[in-house]
Amino acid sequence: MKIAVLNYHRMGGSGIVAYELGRAMAEEMGHGVHFVGLEPPFRLGEQYSDRIHFHKVWLNEYPVFNYPPYTLALASQLSDLIVKYNIDIIHSHYALPHAVAALLARDISGRNVKCVTTLHGTDITVVGAHPTMKNITCHALMKCDAITAVSNYLRIETENIFGMPEGRIQTIYNFLNPEFFNPGLEKKDQLNPENDFICLHISNLRKVKQPLDVIRIFHGLSTKSSRSMKLWILGEGPMQSEMMILAGALGIEKQVQFMGIRTNIGPIVASANLLIMPSMEESFGLSALEAMACGVPVVAACAGGLPEVVKDRETGILFPTGDIDAAIENALRLVNDPRLLEEMGKKAAKHAVETFNMNAIVNQYNELYETVLAGKEKGE
Repeated sequence: MKIAVLNYHRMGGSGIVAYELGRAMAEEMGHGVHFVGLEPPFRLGEQYSDRIHFHKVWLNEYPVFNYPPYTLALASQLSDLIVKYNIDIIHSHYALPHAVAALLARDISGRNVKCVTTLHGTDITVVGAHPTMKNITCHALMKCDAITAVSNYLRIETENIFGMPEGRIQTIYNFLNPEFFNPGLEKKDQLNPENDFICLHISNLRKVKQPLDVIRIFHGLSTKSSRSMKLWILGEGPMQSEMMILAGALGIEKQVQFMGIRTNIGPIVASANLLIMPSMEESFGLSALEAMACGVPVVAACAGGLPEVVKDRETGILFPTGDIDAAIENALRLVNDPRLLEEMGKKAAKHAVETFNMNAIVNQYNELYETVLAGKEKGE
């Protein structure tokens, strides 16, 4: 089977899952995988092989264009790849613009290549639902051969927004590679020489992630607990400066460490004690799964698909979205009770491995590919 994968290369849940799924399809299932985009996937690095390939999309920055037409360039160059490599399936991660480009490429190539789209969240709830994009998003989804959503929450939202028939979208949860996220990873002791209690936040620091609330929650914890505490921030984004300013205004700037974007975050995550995740909306919450897999409990807003990932009072604690006081109160229970923290961490690691098992979920996708290809062989 030859699979073309379209995804955003930047740090984020959709890009990470797209890469890990493609890698598993190549290494575990023996398929040929072709990543196509402006840049290689975030975690690909130099891990090319005879089964894993990357094809750069070149843009035409002709002066008449206000912006380089990425969708058209992707579709045009992808159509060549379909013919050259005899692609069987195009798997688009994030509906816009990838699903649209995939359908255009199929039409241009004249081949009966199958189009699968995985919905990751804001591609539907923010971008796709916007009046300027709703019609083309709906058209792309209706023309795809198969659609998956990373949570039941997102599946139901998509059905409601676009009037999709029940059963048209299949929920397949995100997963992670246990090699990179597990409780046995070597801790980064040099990052925490004083053995402080470490709170962690991982995101792109955009408004939907409520990064200022992360600072406020940590401030509340550090003032109400007698423990020496630090806050680690993994990721970069547009609200980082505001976070720094707020931390300074609250007098906790020396306790907050911005770590930027890292390629191998597993040992850092495993070195933390608690993940703080106050997002306004999360279709899944891959960072929560990464933390749980490392035995780190999660204190998260009860938003979107997070309740499908975090088992409240078992693998973490959920609080009403936007309720900072509730977040502080619940997190404080774990900060002040090491036994409860340890017990919850063990349950979190077990839940992550059992419910979001990489092999099982990769098999789900492989079965989906085989199903749509069976339709191709029948001439559908």
